[in-house]
Order: sequence, then C-alpha cells, then structure tokens
Amino acid sequence: MIYLLAGNPNVGKSTFFNFMTQSHVHVGNYSGVTVEKRVHHVKHYEGANLVDLPGTYNVSPSSQDEGIVTYSLLNESYNGVVNIIDSTHLRRNLHLTVQLLELGVPSMLVFNLKDALRNNGYVIDIDKVKDRLKVNAISISARDRQNEDQKQIAHEMQNLRITKALELDYDPIIKWGLQRIHDLLRYDVIQVKKKWLAMQILEGNEGIFKFLNLVKEEKIREVVKEVEDRIIEAKVAFSLKGAIFNTRREFINNLVEECLIKVEEKEHSKYFNQKIDRIITHPKFGIPIFFLIMLAIYQVSFGKILGVGNFLTTYFEIGWNDYLVYYLGQALEFLGLTGFMYGLLIDGIMGGIGGILVFLPQIIVLFFMLAVLEGTGYMARVAIVMDRFLSKFGFNGKSIVPIITGFGCTVPAIMATRTIADKKERILTILTIPFISCSARLPIYGIFASLFFDKYTAFIILGLYLLGIMVTLLSAKFLNLTYFRGSGSKFLLEVPPYRIPQLRTITYQALEKAKRFVKKAGTFILVGSMILWLLSNIGMDGININPEDSFLSNIAGVIAPIFNPLGFGDWQATSSLISGVLAKEVVVSSLNILYVGDIASGFTTLSALTYIVFASLYVPCIATIATIKSETGSVKWTVFSVIYPFVIAYSVALLVNLIFGIFL
Repeated sequence: MIYLLAGNPNVGKSTFFNFMTQSHVHVGNYSGVTVEKRVHHVKHYEGANLVDLPGTYNVSPSSQDEGIVTYSLLNESYNGVVNIIDSTHLRRNLHLTVQLLELGVPSMLVFNLKDALRNNGYVIDIDKVKDRLKVNAISISARDRQNEDQKQIAHEMQNLRITKALELDYDPIIKWGLQRIHDLLRYDVIQVKKKWLAMQILEGNEGIFKFLNLVKEEKIREVVKEVEDRIIEAKVAFSLKGAIFNTRREFINNLVEECLIKVEEKEHSKYFNQKIDRIITHPKFGIPIFFLIMLAIYQVSFGKILGVGNFLTTYFEIGWNDYLVYYLGQALEFLGLTGFMYGLLIDGIMGGIGGILVFLPQIIVLFFMLAVLEGTGYMARVAIVMDRFLSKFGFNGKSIVPIITGFGCTVPAIMATRTIADKKERILTILTIPFISCSARLPIYGIFASLFFDKYTAFIILGLYLLGIMVTLLSAKFLNLTYFRGSGSKFLLEVPPYRIPQLRTITYQALEKAKRFVKKAGTFILVGSMILWLLSNIGMDGININPEDSFLSNIAGVIAPIFNPLGFGDWQATSSLISGVLAKEVVVSSLNILYVGDIASGFTTLSALTYIVFASLYVPCIATIATIKSETGSVKWTVFSVIYPFVIAYSVALLVNLIFGIFL
C-alpha cells in the first residue's frame, strides 16, 4: 500500500512524515526543505509506505520540485492521498485540498497545528468536514507526537473510504470546456480521471503536456483558448484561471464558515507575531539585528567570553591527546609496533582524525543554536529581511532558501534550487552558493583563529562568513549583468508563527549533523589522512624518509610556487588545499599530519590570514562539483564552477595579503 503525502510548504508535512514513520528527515521552519520524494513505511500499518512529496500550493508545477507532485499523481501507482493542512491558514491550504479531492481517489485530510489554532481561540468541527467533503479527516498537532494520534491515523488510513470526486458548480462555459476536452482525451490511456485531467488543463497545468503524450494536444489547446476568450467576453472573470479560482474560493469560504468554530476570544494572539516582526524584519534594523544574533552565536560557540563550545573543546582535546592517543601509543609500543606502523597509526590516522574531531563540541553547540533559531520561526523572517537586500545584487525570490541552507552543506543547498522556476536564476544561484561558508569549513576557521587570532576568534569566524556572503553577492551581481541578464522571479515564502522549539527536535538535529560530521571523519578524512601520511613518508629512497624528499613533496612542489604571492607557497600548505577538494574537513587533518601537529610553525600571522581567506572561497569539494553537474546538466557550468572560484579566491587572498601586509 502506497500513500502520497501532499500539502502546502511549511504546514508540518515533514514533521508528520517523521511522526508516522519514526524516521528523521530534516524539518525546517521555512519552505523548500523537501525537494525530492522520501519514502518510508508507516508505523502501526504493516505493508504501508508513505511518500513525502515536495510542498506545493497547487497541483500545477511552477518549479522542478513541484513537478514531482504532478508526475506522481499522473503516472505512479498509489492507494490514496494524505493531505496535510495548516489549521491556522485554512482558506489558503484548502485550494490544494479541492484540487486533490477533485481527483476522486481515496483521501485523508490531516488538519495539523490544532494547538496553535486553539491558542487563537478556534477549533475545527471535524465531523462537519467529513460530512461536507465525504472523506476521512482528523485534527492533530504533529509536534506533540501523541501515540494515540499515531494509531488513529494509521487506522484511518487502513479504512479510507472510496471517495467520489468533488464536484463544484463551475460556470457553464467552463463545464462546456471540460466536456470538450474530456471527449478529446478518449484517445489516450490515462490512469487518472479524465475529467480531473481536463480541469487541470483548463487551469493551465503545463505538467500535463510535459508528462503525458496526448494524442489531440493541439486541439485541446485550441479548446482552452476558446474557453478563455468566452470567459473574458462574458465578463465572468478577467481570466480562465480567475474564474476557476473564484468558484473554489466561494466553496472554501462557505466550508470554513461552517466548520471553523470560535470557542474563545483571544485578540492578543493575533498581534503577537506582528509586534515582534515589526522589529526583527524592520527594513533598516532587520539585518543589523540578524548579524548581532549571529555574532552572539559564534561567540558562544567559538569565543572566549561565554564560549561554551570553546570550553568543551578544551577538555575534549585533553581527553583525545592526553588519554586516548597517549594510551593507544603505549599499547602499540607494548605490542612492538614502532617506526613506520606506529607513525601511520598515531601521526597519520589519529593525528589526522583528531585534528578534526577536537572541533566537534564547538560544531554541536553551533548546530544546536542554529536549530533553535530555525525552530522558533526566525530563519523564515531572515529570508524575508535578506530578500530586500539580496534582490539588489540579482538574487530574487526563492534563491534565499538555498542560500540559507548553504551555511549547513552546499550539496543540499544546490538541490534546494529546484524550487526556483526561472532557469537562469536557478543556475545563477547554483554557481554562487559554493562561496557561502558551509559547516565543513568551520574546522579550518577554528584552528587558524585559535592559533593566530586567539582573542578575536568569534570575530574572525564571523568575518569569514561575511566575506563569503559578500563574494556571493558581488558574483551574483556580475553574473546577473553579464550571463544571466533579465532573470528574475517572484518571492513567495510561508512565514510560520513564532513557536517554542522542542528540545527533543533541536537536540536531534544538532546531533544528527554531528553524526554526519563524525561519519565523514571515519570515511573521507580517515582515508585522506592515511594517503597523505603515506605519500609524505614514502619517496624514491624508500620509507620513513625526510618528508622533503617524499612523493607528496615532489608533486605539490610543482604547484606550490603559484601560492608564493599569497605568502604560503610551501608544499605542505599546497597539499592540504589539494586534499580539500576531496572534502573540506580533510584540510585540517592534512595540516596536522604534514606539519606534524605544529601547524603554527608553517605560517606567519599574515600568511595564516591569507590562507583561510583562500580556503574559504576556493574550489568546491568533489561532492559539490558532482551535484552541480547533475543539477545543471552542463559540462560548461561545471567547469566554470571549478575555475571561477579559484580565480576569485586567489584574487581576494592576494588583495588581503597586500592590504594587511602593511599592518602585520
């Protein structure tokens, strides 16, 4: 049994999916989190799978991710549809519901956020909903994770009634058009009801023509044009879409009037969000407030004052070096493993992985605090505030969500650009997102800031993040004025109410990201550390040689002179940057191995600054490059995504070296 999970963006769809499947897909308090289908089995319903589709406001696709919804409804096999509805925004959410119910497949309506609706002084009469729409329905709050709700939903899914397609009283001209298109579809073999397909065609759903090879497509388009002309001529509405929308709106308004019951007067709840939003989304003060909040977060994560992450890292480092590494070394000596094998295990593997893992406490603290911001609903406001500013540089609309996602990881950020309908704008966003500092670069910033800028760690790290944002903006402006002139789309973002984040949810999100970080340390970083140590200790003269005579020194030494103008033209620094193409986390482990745990000996204060500036902007990791190739489908833009960041990184680092060389 397969059930499609559909709903508007940011209605708690992913939360419901996690609740019903006991899985842990990422939950974001802004739209654009789900950009592809996720499938998992339903708890308390053996043999049933739930398919989490991307959020959409209607069945007609306006972007690549929304096209997944249309394709799934048209071509895939399923036994029913579960529609998640935000109880606090019924009129907007029910437009998608009407489209799904017109399909005439077994359906279940899940009215989510009943607690938020109750706080506003309202409840939904579920029995009236069931009676009016002839479907299964339930009112829940998915965030509460009540086991009774879980069982009841599973029971309702097992007993979905055979749903008769919802029929609204559309204008006679529309009904005539529906019948004409229905007749023309008799030549096609389609798994969905042809009347529903006819309505979607009249509504302008181009996904129908994209995903189905209709025999009479040309004549069908002629009928749509004729219906549109007659609607306008008869002054039914200004457009065919408008006429369809007006009929649905009237039906929805009547339904809401009947089923939404006011139980308590709570006027203050209406204005609570608006009062806070007037401050934090203020045109002048919104951005400074955001940067002050981020500075506080970096101070707590990495700084000396209130530096919880820094405090935990100190003790983690002591435990790693003074106990784990020390006693492992003692054990190896006891077993008679010395020389080459001892160096590989202690200096290569433990030294490389340890150089990354010591930053784990700081990263957990950072992820936890960012999850708190997201859980409150603040990050959605940040997207709105930043949109006003970023639009001046060529970014428009839905580019904002992928950019914010890029602070976590560039790969899902690039995939999140599927929500962008305009092709030019999508490629523009894909090419500039890699300049945003992802979490993989944090260890690089952390180690250099602590070694060379100890008193200003939080400011240095925040400055590097701001540098990435600045380069992203200027690159977008440059590309928008040259290659992507004329791109642009409207920005539509669901703004959630402010909520108190659940400790369980934000803790899980922080630990899950930390888990992925550790997993990468056990794969890419482990393998990379071993290879680097071996290459730096093996040469033409054998093993355990002077690293200056190693294979790695010979290879990197050819490239190293390129970086002489930047102040770090030795083979060790060059090798670490090359390894960073595999994964940015490998950079720190490489430095630890190649400088034998004494990174500070390889840099001056100035060269350290230019190094981290270059490392923050240069070539994306191999996973990002592969994702760019997959999402753009272009070798040209993939090559550009490698060369352009290198040129920009080199130019900015050289400029930093020249300017700060006067002072340092």
